[in-house]
Amino acid sequence: MFIRAYLRASTDEQDANRARNELVQFSDSKNVRIASFYTETQSGAKIERPELGRLIMDSHPGDVLLIEKVDRLSRLPFEQWKVLKSKLVKANIHIVVVDQPMTHGILNGTEEHTMIAKVLTEFMIDLAAAMARDDYETRRKRQAQGIEKAKVLGKYLGRQPDNELRRNIRLLLDEGKSWSQVQSLLKCSRSTIAKAAKWNEPNIMNLTSLKI
Repeated sequence: MFIRAYLRASTDEQDANRARNELVQFSDSKNVRIASFYTETQSGAKIERPELGRLIMDSHPGDVLLIEKVDRLSRLPFEQWKVLKSKLVKANIHIVVVDQPMTHGILNGTEEHTMIAKVLTEFMIDLAAAMARDDYETRRKRQAQGIEKAKVLGKYLGRQPDNELRRNIRLLLDEGKSWSQVQSLLKCSRSTIAKAAKWNEPNIMNLTSLKI
């Protein structure tokens, strides 16, 4: 049995590796070792995810897919979730979710053999996937409502870059820190570091220097 950890972030501004240490600590607490990590930046609302597909292809029957939360695996509409789940079932991959203790049995050396336990575990994962999708749709709806309200008031400026993060990245780079060090210190993606390295901060008039 190999344990393959899946890490996902929705955008380049997020860091998919944020949960890596938590997954390692979790596996250590279970006295097991993670064989490999699969990391990608992709929305959980999209069924086509290259790294997840590669994980499934690499897995053997009985292997474990380890995730932090169910929403790292899916924010899909239920019909698409069933398609993804069928691939995992066909590959005979066990899903272990850190915040769902019911899924930990395979790691405890007490794998549930009863049909009832298996059905309950699958039901729990289905329910969590449905809740993740509902949360995703609710947040998208509220975001859209907020944008429309801002447009009506003439205040919508679009998604703004995190200039404070960019400044901190540039400071660390100017100090001679490597990209890996910056990524570790600021918990940002390498693509964000690349953007910050090319960024020219707009000149802002220093009003404190003016004499009135």
